[in-house]
Amino acid sequence: MNKFLITILSTVCLFMFLFGFACNKPDKNNNGGNNAGIKRYTMEAEYINLDGISGGGHSSEASGVDMIYGDGTDDQKAKGWSNGYFVAFTHREGVEFEFIFNSAEAATGVTIVLRVGSEMGALTFSPSSFSINLNGDELEYGNMSIAHSPILGDMVFADKTVATTAKLVKGENVLKLKVLANDLAGGTTAGPIIDCVKITTAAKLTWTDKTENPDNRGGI
Repeated sequence: MNKFLITILSTVCLFMFLFGFACNKPDKNNNGGNNAGIKRYTMEAEYINLDGISGGGHSSEASGVDMIYGDGTDDQKAKGWSNGYFVAFTHREGVEFEFIFNSAEAATGVTIVLRVGSEMGALTFSPSSFSINLNGDELEYGNMSIAHSPILGDMVFADKTVATTAKLVKGENVLKLKVLANDLAGGTTAGPIIDCVKITTAAKLTWTDKTENPDNRGGI
């Protein structure tokens, strides 16, 4: 093989190598790029620890797992109830729910969404009437307007984004939702009906679901 052919073949091989490298660089718009690993996690309100929580409704009270509404049926899921259950009886000052989860690493730019409804009219919550606290820091989410659903059985939920730049710490994180004193329900305190919490992050999140909660309703 003469030197001319060797030069041509070397040039072709070099071109193919460089072309292949360029074609296989990670694309920031796909799973191989900067968005790799971003995932939305859903934590169901009915599966958190409800022990010791006492809430109020229109004309009745409930505590603990008896605050859970729904039966997890396909029809209820079709209504837009995540997992077919939600937590009601939130119309009392001081009612607080904790979503506790672990993050494999510290993370920034985290999006937090609440899926909520209202049985007490079209309500608009703000940090002065409904506190959202992540790891001891209040989330200043502005206003959160929720449409009215006349009865629990026909509850309509909507996703409400309350943070897009939240920070997670490595290890345990605690998201607290607390109903504060307000006069949103005709002069009395009202809280949002809570379906679930959705967190979008590149960090890997884990938590423990108390899946037995719905089955433990009605106990002594």
